[in-house]
Amino acid sequence: MTALAALANAWARVPLPAEHAVGVLAGLLLQRHAAARRLPAAAAPAGWPLVTAGIALNVWAVAARGGEAIEHPGRLVTDGPQALTRHPMYVGWTLLHLGVGLLARAPFVLATWPVSFALVHRSVLHEERDLAQRFGQEFTEYRTQVPRYVGLPGRGT
Repeated sequence: MTALAALANAWARVPLPAEHAVGVLAGLLLQRHAAARRLPAAAAPAGWPLVTAGIALNVWAVAARGGEAIEHPGRLVTDGPQALTRHPMYVGWTLLHLGVGLLARAPFVLATWPVSFALVHRSVLHEERDLAQRFGQEFTEYRTQVPRYVGLPGRGT
């Protein structure tokens, strides 16, 4: 497998939620074409840890998932970052969304985050219904132990 094919295969396993992609792109376009003020220069460095954490979380989640398909998994992945949050990739993309907004010093990008989050949350609820049907009691127990996004261990919702 060539390096390009390996990269394409890896990217296919890290889907970018359209809700975040559209929010970031719309925010950047609005920022560019509006006479809006930028965030203070001091905000930009705060974006790097968020972007780094978002990338790391997504990479870790893909590695923990192994060869499992994201859309129709054959097993419930509960190790790696999935032991900390039921939806580590959504958390990772959220960190990236906010990090890009800070790096670009773009308040419009930050302003799109609540809408992106609300739309992602709707998808998450649908995914969790599917997981409950697919994995039954195993998912029910997992849900009681691991938070949906972030929170205290053992305090799932």
